[in-house]
Amino acid sequence: MSVEGLERELASLGIRGTIDGLGSLAVLTLLDEQVVDDRTRAAVVQLATQHGFTHIALELQSAEDRAALHRD
Repeated sequence: MSVEGLERELASLGIRGTIDGLGSLAVLTLLDEQVVDDRTRAAVVQLATQHGFTHIALELQSAEDRAALHRD
């Protein structure tokens, strides 16, 4: 399985994110808010399969999730 190769190919499609490989599962975390339509989703699944993954999950994050924690 090729995490780096999958990230490169996704970037060439304009999908900016990171991939965590967990066995045969690829977890795609988008770097910013992006719209992933049905056509893009199908391309992501196909690319993941070509890179040796059997499943791909999309981790969604909001801007608040990435905000720094304020501690007293």
